[in-house]
Amino acid sequence: MLAALSSGALVFQAVTLASALVAGGSLWLLAGAVVARAVLAWATETVAARAAAGAKEELRAAVLDRALGLGPAWIVSRGPAELAVLATKGLDALDAYFTKYLPALVTTAVVPVLVGGWILWTDPTSAVLIAVTLPLIPMFAILIGKFTSARVAAAATALERLSGRLAELVRALPVLTAFGRASAQARAVAEVGERYRKATMGTLRVAFLSALVLEVAASLSVALIAVGIGLRLVSGELTLLTGLVVLILAPECYLPLRAAGAAHHASEDGVEAVRRVAEIPEVPRSRGSRAGRSAGGGRSVAAARGRAVDGRPVGIEVRNLRVRRRGRFAPDGISLVVWPGEVHRLDAPSGAGKSTLFDVLLGYVEPDGGEVVLDRDAVAWVPQRPAFAGRTVADELELTTGRVDRDVLASVAADHLVDRRIVELSTGERQRVAIARALTRVKDGSTILLLDEPTAHLDPATAALVMTAIQGAADGGAAVLLSTHRIVEQGDDSLSATAVEHEVGRASAPRTPRPTGRVLAGAALGIAASASGVALTAVAAYLIAKAATQPPILTLSVLVVGVRTFALSKGVLRYLERLVSHDAAFRFAEDLRVRLWRSLRPGRAELTRLVDDVDTVRDLVPRVLQPPLVAAGVGLATTVLFALIDPWAGVAVGLAVLLGGTLAPLVAVVAERRASTVLARGRRQVSEEVLTLLTAAPDLIAFGADREVRARLAAHDAELARMARRQAWGAGAATGLVHLLLGGAIVACSAIAAGVDPLLAPLLGLVPLALAEVLGALPAAAQHRQALREAYGRIVEQFNDSAQGIVERSIVEQSDGVVLEGVTARWPGATRPVLEQVSLTAPAGTKVAVVGPSGVGKSTLFALLLGFVQPTEGTVRRPARVAWCPQEPMLVSTTLRENLRIGDPAADDDRMRDALAQVGLDLDLDTVVGPTLLSGGEAQRVALARALLHDADVLLLDEPTAHLDEVSARRLLDLVDRLDRTVVHITHRPDEARRADVVWEVSRGRVGVGAYR
Repeated sequence: MLAALSSGALVFQAVTLASALVAGGSLWLLAGAVVARAVLAWATETVAARAAAGAKEELRAAVLDRALGLGPAWIVSRGPAELAVLATKGLDALDAYFTKYLPALVTTAVVPVLVGGWILWTDPTSAVLIAVTLPLIPMFAILIGKFTSARVAAAATALERLSGRLAELVRALPVLTAFGRASAQARAVAEVGERYRKATMGTLRVAFLSALVLEVAASLSVALIAVGIGLRLVSGELTLLTGLVVLILAPECYLPLRAAGAAHHASEDGVEAVRRVAEIPEVPRSRGSRAGRSAGGGRSVAAARGRAVDGRPVGIEVRNLRVRRRGRFAPDGISLVVWPGEVHRLDAPSGAGKSTLFDVLLGYVEPDGGEVVLDRDAVAWVPQRPAFAGRTVADELELTTGRVDRDVLASVAADHLVDRRIVELSTGERQRVAIARALTRVKDGSTILLLDEPTAHLDPATAALVMTAIQGAADGGAAVLLSTHRIVEQGDDSLSATAVEHEVGRASAPRTPRPTGRVLAGAALGIAASASGVALTAVAAYLIAKAATQPPILTLSVLVVGVRTFALSKGVLRYLERLVSHDAAFRFAEDLRVRLWRSLRPGRAELTRLVDDVDTVRDLVPRVLQPPLVAAGVGLATTVLFALIDPWAGVAVGLAVLLGGTLAPLVAVVAERRASTVLARGRRQVSEEVLTLLTAAPDLIAFGADREVRARLAAHDAELARMARRQAWGAGAATGLVHLLLGGAIVACSAIAAGVDPLLAPLLGLVPLALAEVLGALPAAAQHRQALREAYGRIVEQFNDSAQGIVERSIVEQSDGVVLEGVTARWPGATRPVLEQVSLTAPAGTKVAVVGPSGVGKSTLFALLLGFVQPTEGTVRRPARVAWCPQEPMLVSTTLRENLRIGDPAADDDRMRDALAQVGLDLDLDTVVGPTLLSGGEAQRVALARALLHDADVLLLDEPTAHLDEVSARRLLDLVDRLDRTVVHITHRPDEARRADVVWEVSRGRVGVGAYR
């Protein structure tokens, strides 16, 4: 309907404008036509933009619901980061599909028919030319579109790989920094970004080539029609009034097809995202009723509720369970029964499949044989590596259990953590929160408790408290299945910890990036291309006005050549401008990303800055910085041209350009009421929440909290859609105002045309029409300016933090041994120090054990030695080369060989196999590893092998035996004892502390020195 009304308004404006220019027609009718077109332009853009929001919301829901339904194992195999990119940035590309392609497609079906019909009625010859040349445009669009489809898929794959790779690097940043490999990875960041740039630019070159062909075909067709009109005017076959109407209407027949062809390529990224969403399998069955769902190799098994064996109720039953992993079965034929009130301890070597057994019990992994029977709705779960979706401990407990039970928290020495932020917790503290989370569920009625090494990172006193609480759950009737390599005597020792208060982070100052040389070059080409369009309209108008005087045909030859030249140059210059400006944006973003990576430090690395903010800057730089430059250049040139013809005409066009360049963007910003900024923030929030949901999916699904998190995300997504609709209103209002202002200039110039040379009168009336495209880009640029400033401001803030020396490694002085003199340290943002006035000495070759309750500063001590935290007072001295085996192995999702090369890039395969053999592993170097692809013990030993490959004078070990059985742990400790280097070893195990030459005992921010008693 809007397209049909726009066609009628277009014809009416063309007739009234031509009449006003050559026959003294009514300017009031012309003004009415201008107002009608402005209102219809606003309505069309608003309706089109609002259509995109709901579609993205629906498709994002499909991605998340299908992923959660397929389960954590599928999410891990697909990649949480890559899925998050598909659900956010991938679907954001649909904006071009709904706001550009579909409106252009509808207009293509309506405008050429109606407008062409009018031309056929008034000038059949021109109508025949249009009918012959019009099909060339869709033909070229289809041919080039087929060629680009494969390239679009390659670019989308490159984007997902880039985001996934960056997520891996950010997660592994601490270990990369510790081994001096962070700077080397800057090259990897640059290479991945360069591959993405080349893949995308390869697609754009072809897509823009298509736009070039379409634009040249349309421009040359219009030029051909203009020349034909001129020739028939010379021969007296046509009136000037009819010629002007046809000249105004002819480009409008080609414009919709050209816009549809160009928009089709712009929308291909969104269509590709939809295709990838469709590839995600539908969930074969509802996950709404998990009770009794079997993971039994396809065989259905009855629910445990009400099941009994020999008259006794069963909590968990496993019969001959087998799961194939990495070419072997682990577990291999395990059978067990756990009765209510019983604690069943799994005691098997690391890598035997204990964690895999838990995944089968939870329904995350399908076994290759055997059966399990349990009521999954009655399960409480403590994973080896807990993941959280709440911001604070209280938020997490409210989310997963519905309440905060301080008695349960106190039973595992975690009541003081309730108001702490999750990101501030140590590994041991996170473990206690996970245990409290599960015990609260048991207290509220869950009858099955699964725990995967719950005391691995706890000191003896806290571990004893935890084991007492677990036994209490069993005494209350729960069936408890416990995997642990460590037997802890139960006791009632308690401990306390000092809460750390944090300052409110400062807001980043918005900044606008300066245009680079390439961006300015793109703007210059844009000015030239738009100026060619204006010149084409001006020369064509002068040509038919001159031809109407019936001069000798040869006097028109220069004008005919000029029309053809400007028709060609407009398309070629636009093609070059698009290539240069997009390449400039990609190169600018690539440089930003590498500089940002170099400035990141462990503990302060944000994936959203490295991915989302840099991508926002890349996307918005050509859309925000370039349009004002182009509008200023073309507007100034047109104003000067009109001023030379008539000063008042120059004033009219100058005012239209000035008001269109200032008032229309202002209206866009005011009408949307900062919707673009809020929209950018909302997209960033949704992106973070999607990644959190997918990363924490195993824990959320186990506690049935995934639905609540999913519902919360859906609410935020709905709000995001509402803001997008509000933004569309502002954009439409501004577009309508641009048409209104330029229409006013047309009316004014038509009035002025009566007093100027008749040959120049058509030029005055038609040229302002060519400025609509130039000024039409300004409202969107103004709307996105604040979003660009905020994203770039966050990036610059990171640069400034780095320049100010936050967590610089250079503060660590060199010495033969390890020396701390009067050191006080706190983490950035904390108001209280974690360690105070610590003085320690460990001569070269000393074996040091660091003991103390979890959360009192042991890991902070290591952060000091690694240079991740700088002391606020005192001095830290240590040898230059330090190797580190962290609590969390921080393995990158690639081959085992590449993970070991972090320790020594020059190590050959034989040396790497020898390091693996030293730690008791027999794995192929081509084995793909990652955060969850190895057991906890295997991952820990890979991390130790990586540290052994690093030729260091000091070896820092943070609970290296936490996930190992006793035999493997003893062998590893014997290996460490034989090392001819200084070893600082954090441990919660008394037998390990007794091996040390000296013990550093951390308690309440102080460190005592002695031997273990």
